[in-house]
Amino acid sequence: MRHMAYWILPMAAALFCANAWAEQGCPPGLIPGGANPSNMATCAPIPPGYYQEQPAPPPRPLGKWLKTWGAVATDGGENLGVSTGKLKKSEAEQDARKKCDGISSEKCHVAISYQNQCVSVVQPKTEGLGIVTYYHGPSTEETSRDGLLNCQKNNHDMSCEVVYTNCTEQIFQRF
Repeated sequence: MRHMAYWILPMAAALFCANAWAEQGCPPGLIPGGANPSNMATCAPIPPGYYQEQPAPPPRPLGKWLKTWGAVATDGGENLGVSTGKLKKSEAEQDARKKCDGISSEKCHVAISYQNQCVSVVQPKTEGLGIVTYYHGPSTEETSRDGLLNCQKNNHDMSCEVVYTNCTEQIFQRF
């Protein structure tokens, strides 16, 4: 019985170490057998394309950009009501009309509405005379320049000035 105890411990150790003996690993950058996979005794460099490279998944968006509306209302004279940053065209127009009605004794109407753009209001420098010009586009510089040219053309080369500029700003909505 005493001799059996001497044999059990080495046998148990041999069973647990069998997995370590089965590993015939190669150094990094090499694979067992190389071009001949049946020959496990040798290691060879990893051939190009051995591991298929997976493209990185596209980044997940964190939210979305919402375009906003703006509007300019006028009473046909000097009074303007302006609105910007509204999510709906009707909201922007209603807000601009309400602001214009609040400062004018005349009935106001929407002169221009714009989404995700800039606007300029240009009028002749002579009070009460001439045609007011409303221009919308990608930047206030462009709308002001085009508005001034158009105002001078429509008002027989009168001197014109930019009285209002604004751009609607997008709103970021997180998911």
